[in-house]
Amino acid sequence: MRNNPKNFSVKIIKGHAYVYSWSYRKTSSRTHLGAQRYCWKYRGRYGTRKIRDFMKCLTSEEQLNLKEEVERKLEVHKGIQKEIELLLKNEPFKSEHNILLKIRNRMIREKALRKFYSKLNSIIRDNKTN
Repeated sequence: MRNNPKNFSVKIIKGHAYVYSWSYRKTSSRTHLGAQRYCWKYRGRYGTRKIRDFMKCLTSEEQLNLKEEVERKLEVHKGIQKEIELLLKNEPFKSEHNILLKIRNRMIREKALRKFYSKLNSIIRDNKTN
């Protein structure tokens, strides 16, 4: 990976923004075992000193783009979370959520809740596209 990466990606995980940088690998430098087209590097959670150091390597325009992308993705995430809360107040989802919360086995409960929230996310995204 180059010392001054220009490409970055922002991922929102549980309400926090994480920054990754990537660069393209030429075909000549790829191996047969790990034939990946891109080289990814984890840069850290947005707002930490590690990210501030990374942002110093970027130009002012790229810093602004990174900040705007993080804000935009967090805004979308917060909107989805608000819509999930509204759906959980309605009856068919409220009762199903309460049933899942009563499961005693933590692993089964968390897996079922993940699947349930995924279903809610897909419902919200389908409503936005229509």
